[in-house]
Amino acid sequence: MTSDPVQDDVVVIGAGIIGATAAYNLVQQGRRVTIIDRQAPGYGCSFGNAGGLSPGISFPLAMPGIYRHIPEWLVNPASPVTVLWKHLPAALPWLLKFLHEATPARSRVAAEGVRKMMRNSLDDYAPIIAFAGAEDLVHHVGQLYLYSTDEGFQDEQRALRTRTELGIEQRVLSARELREYEPALSDIFRHAIYFPGHGHCSNPQQFVERIVRACVNKGGARLVQQDVIDLRPGSHGVRVRTSGGERLAGQVVIAAGIHSKSLVQPLGWRVPLESHRGYHLQVSDTGVGVSRNVMWAERKTLVTPINDGLRVAGTAEIGGLHAAPTRSRFDQLLATLREVYPDARTEDRKEWMGHRPCTPDSLPVLGPLPGNERIICAFGHGHIGLTAASFTGRAVALAAANSVISETWREFSISRFA
Repeated sequence: MTSDPVQDDVVVIGAGIIGATAAYNLVQQGRRVTIIDRQAPGYGCSFGNAGGLSPGISFPLAMPGIYRHIPEWLVNPASPVTVLWKHLPAALPWLLKFLHEATPARSRVAAEGVRKMMRNSLDDYAPIIAFAGAEDLVHHVGQLYLYSTDEGFQDEQRALRTRTELGIEQRVLSARELREYEPALSDIFRHAIYFPGHGHCSNPQQFVERIVRACVNKGGARLVQQDVIDLRPGSHGVRVRTSGGERLAGQVVIAAGIHSKSLVQPLGWRVPLESHRGYHLQVSDTGVGVSRNVMWAERKTLVTPINDGLRVAGTAEIGGLHAAPTRSRFDQLLATLREVYPDARTEDRKEWMGHRPCTPDSLPVLGPLPGNERIICAFGHGHIGLTAASFTGRAVALAAANSVISETWREFSISRFA
């Protein structure tokens, strides 16, 4: 005899930052939310991000001219983006779609979507931070882009002008002015841009956990630590098969990061979701005072004050889900940290590698699944999940309430991959 499935109002699959903000917005609507994840809150991709909160990000990764960098990605293991040769045949369809998205017309559409997500992200976060009691984890102290070469700074001029036209506050700093913001920085940096409207989170995992726990303690949500195997929509709801049994949900939010791909594929959707394997080093007891997140622009690497030390993170490796971490990536991050903060002690360090879920156009998949509107997509945020999560959570709640949202989903709908 089989037991009846557990009845749920809304199931959120994924307890990372996307699932957490979705759960928050749903409990604010009075919904009874069940959050399911194989791991504890914040221990997937959200655990390892660089911690930057950057609402001024305005462009997708696929931009005109990006094709010039492909040869370097394939042959230079120290490139900010690399492709593991063993994974190249599997990654090739994604890479071709990525190049297609780099045309001027398509990149403009993607840029509109990026700006829509990012521009009010910190305002959207304010009630979430208060609800979670996470004021001590979010720091509105700005962010610095650093340039060690005149050529690197010259390459930024077009983006600098575009951000000015968009009304994004930014200040170009001289090398002397830069030292006033961060005295411990190396003197190799010749130029900098300061973004006063940016900030950082000093413990991304704790941030996610506090949001989820607040949803449980204040909003009546349930947290279930199980693996979700598949979804079977029907006339009375969506059957959610997990490692612990079967559940029947009125609605389901898929916020499972890179694993979302395997949940929607049996439902007839082949989403080009590729892992950009991200690496970080967490260094404790560095002995240097650092106030804010900085990004070395030429290396696409960020250093953020996290907990009692520094986290250096960034770059992307296209290598699939199963290959072991590449040792040299950690070595590169350590060398970068020593160049950025030459007086930092680096003996006490921990390593991490995880999977950023990336689409070719840098936009997540958001909104109801066509033909199965009880299922709401919220995955594929790539490199900007922490900042974009506040917008995403609000959008998920709109979708769950059956609001008129067709314009909201124009750039984000899964139907663009039909």
